[in-house]
This record gives sequence, C-alpha cells and structure tokens, in this order.
Amino acid sequence: MDTHSTEYLPYLGPLLIVGLVALRLIRNAPRKVKPNRLFIMPLLLVLAAFFTLKQSPAPGAIWLAIFALAAVLGTGVGYLNGRHREFTLDMETGEIMSRATPIGTIIFAALFAIRFGLKLAFPQLNAGQTYGPHAAVYPAASVIGWTEAGLVFSTGLVLAAAVTTWFRTRHLVEQRRAQSVQTPHPPET
Repeated sequence: MDTHSTEYLPYLGPLLIVGLVALRLIRNAPRKVKPNRLFIMPLLLVLAAFFTLKQSPAPGAIWLAIFALAAVLGTGVGYLNGRHREFTLDMETGEIMSRATPIGTIIFAALFAIRFGLKLAFPQLNAGQTYGPHAAVYPAASVIGWTEAGLVFSTGLVLAAAVTTWFRTRHLVEQRRAQSVQTPHPPET
C-alpha cells in the first residue's frame, strides 16, 4: 500500500460511523421508540468522538477545561432536547412513538466534517502539534481544538437526550404492559 492511501486510514472508522448517522438522519420520520435500543446511536457517536480525539496529542489544561465545559453544556442541551419531545403510546399497536429531532447528530456530523476538512486543507496540522506551541504559528490549530470541543458538546447532547428519553418513556412502557395484561385475547378456535 502506498503512503498516500495509508494517510487516510485513520479517517475510515469515524467516517463509517458518521455515514451510519447520516443514513439515519435521511430517514428521519416519526418512529417507534424502543427503550432497549435508545443507546445504540449515542454509543456509536461516543466511539466516533473517542477515535477522533485519540488522533490528536494530549490537550493541555486549558483545552481539558474547555472540553469539560463543552461536555456539561452538551449534556444540558441534550436534557432539554429530551424534555421537549412529545411521546405517545399508540393504543392500537402498543408502540411508543416519537418524532426525532436530529439537531445533535447534525451538529456532530458537521463538526466532524469541519475538523477533518481542516486537517486535509492544512497538512501542517497533521504533524501532531494541534495543541502545542505551534498553535500560534498555525491559527487553524485552535480551530481544530474548537471543533473537537464541539464534538464533545454534540456527543454529550445526544447521550443526554437518550438518557432523558429513556426516563420519560418508562411510564409509557408500564402503561403498555398494563394494557397488554388487561386486553383479552381472542379465543382460539
């Protein structure tokens, strides 16, 4: 394999995960809420963010503080996102329905694209000096840091929205169970 094609290998895993996320966004329609599967997409985003951040050198204390603040803010926005969704129980089918709001996933995908686009446009950033003293020499290095903070923010947003959704649908799951116990089954012939 030549060196030109191997430089893109680190991008393959996160790119595939973002592709899965994009496919889900395209199909955004009212859909069933499956409390047992609520954490699949957020966990995929956590993995994509982890593998993306792993490619950069260890950030300094200031960037760690920025990442922590981004995680807290993302979690707060995700909580509010989950609190402002409307969930319904379809009495005929017994399914819990919700209209998904894709804002967290769109932010994640956009920041991911910006980050890797900047690294491709500014190859000097690929030398591993994103957070170091060369950040003053290469102003885009701080942009990479901010996009990584944005990834942390959007990942916290999507994860917190899933947790909030899970808590908010618990009573509907219990209602569905109670309905299935009370509904008489037709006699078998």
